Amino acid sequence: MKDIFVSIKRAPYQSLGSFLILFFTLFLSLFFFNITSFFYGILSYVETRPQVIAYFDVQTKEKDILTIKEAIGKTGKTSSIKYVSQKEALQIYRQLNKDNPLLLEMVSANILPASLEVYAKKPVYLVEIAEFLQKQEGIDEVNFQKMIVDKLVTLTTILRRISTGLFIFLIFITIIVLITTTAFKISVKRDEIEVLQLIGASKWYIRKPFIMEGLFFGFSSGTIAFALFYLVFFYFQPFLSSYLTGLPKLGFYNLTNLNIYV
Repeated sequence: MKDIFVSIKRAPYQSLGSFLILFFTLFLSLFFFNITSFFYGILSYVETRPQVIAYFDVQTKEKDILTIKEAIGKTGKTSSIKYVSQKEALQIYRQLNKDNPLLLEMVSANILPASLEVYAKKPVYLVEIAEFLQKQEGIDEVNFQKMIVDKLVTLTTILRRISTGLFIFLIFITIIVLITTTAFKISVKRDEIEVLQLIGASKWYIRKPFIMEGLFFGFSSGTIAFALFYLVFFYFQPFLSSYLTGLPKLGFYNLTNLNIYV
């Protein structure tokens, strides 16, 4: 550690420049990494919002509807399936038309259809689910906005590729900066290295100060960047929590099976 501080004192401005380059690079990389991971989680959430709604004939028995619900669940392509009975449909209708008593008097549970609201794990599964439901007996109508879903799939695919490309680019820039900083320090001490080689110093003896100094700058700049970023994050956390109220936990790059969230 003493040798590191001696080296820094010999070239304070170069050391400060190296530290600041690493600090800002790591801070910006951390910032964009969190932005892209949050963005990825939002896209994954948005993709699960479209749904297929199957309306049944009013004569269809509840056990037949539940059988179809069970069959859809066994496909493994659904995230949730909600059964809305005729009585629940009437409650929803009354809630939507509570300001119009005339409409409420004209409708009873017997004329409202039961339905299944199906959410898929991926939007590409919605087409298969809709086709499956259309083939079932007792279903009067299948509500599925195919054009909207197709546009959503295209949009999220493009945005996901952009965010992934940005993340890879930031990693590449960080590596380049680290290599460039090390090469700069070596070029500054070129004469000293030549003298050490002439007196028979080993390669490890020559490389050790650069490696230790690089580790020191990397650790210190990374720690400060990490601490500063999360100080800013926790400062704005109350605002973000209130703004995103209603959203579930967002998966971190599809690692929800490991309980990792944004």
